[in-house]
Amino acid sequence: MTEHRTERRTERRTESRPESRPAAESQRAAEAHEHGRVKSEVDRIAAGPIVAVGIGALVLFFLASWATIGYLRVKEGDRPPLPVPAEFGQSKVALVEQQLFELSARGARERDAQRERLGSYGWVDRKAGIVRLPIGRAMELSAKGIRPRASAPPPATPEAQP
Repeated sequence: MTEHRTERRTERRTESRPESRPAAESQRAAEAHEHGRVKSEVDRIAAGPIVAVGIGALVLFFLASWATIGYLRVKEGDRPPLPVPAEFGQSKVALVEQQLFELSARGARERDAQRERLGSYGWVDRKAGIVRLPIGRAMELSAKGIRPRASAPPPATPEAQP
């Protein structure tokens, strides 16, 4: 009988001490395992609290969204409507192309105008006597070694002399 009391006292002491509980529990588990009394715990997840948290989160989200929309509508009503920029509707604003590239014909028009200019004669500076030749003709002359003359400075007018 004294041994039994001693065991109970020892058990009480080990249960009251937090650091010795895991050792005692593992010892009991090992003893129970040896005797075949170990049962695995059933894996059950309580669905009620999970559903309640999900529904609560959705309700909170919708209430916050509703409050935000109401606030923004009130703030929007306080200010006048924004003016329409003058560039609205143009194909190019600053350096940004405003149309889809597939639908834009401006690039093709500019390229055609540049090719036409490269293939025609014209004046670059009439006063200085500088002309523009078609690119094909200019390459032929350049291949033959014919270079443009360095133009003399324009003659001074009598009014310009002191």
